[in-house]
Amino acid sequence: MLILYTKNNCPYCEKVKRVFAERRLTYEERNIDDEQFLNEVRALGAKTMPFMHDTTANVAMGESDDIIDYASEYSF
Repeated sequence: MLILYTKNNCPYCEKVKRVFAERRLTYEERNIDDEQFLNEVRALGAKTMPFMHDTTANVAMGESDDIIDYASEYSF
């Protein structure tokens, strides 16, 4: 499962969400305004948003272009 951690007013988060929507990727968005999600993403080592966690492959990354490239390589 793909989890995308985002924050409000983040153009990079919007960019990733737009590409995911265009490619009809299924993912769960978790906005870090929710303290539970903020704590989760911190535990994964995130320092910036967006941050993606592929729970199936145990892959985590934080750069928007890397996230888009990763999602493009794999069929979800």
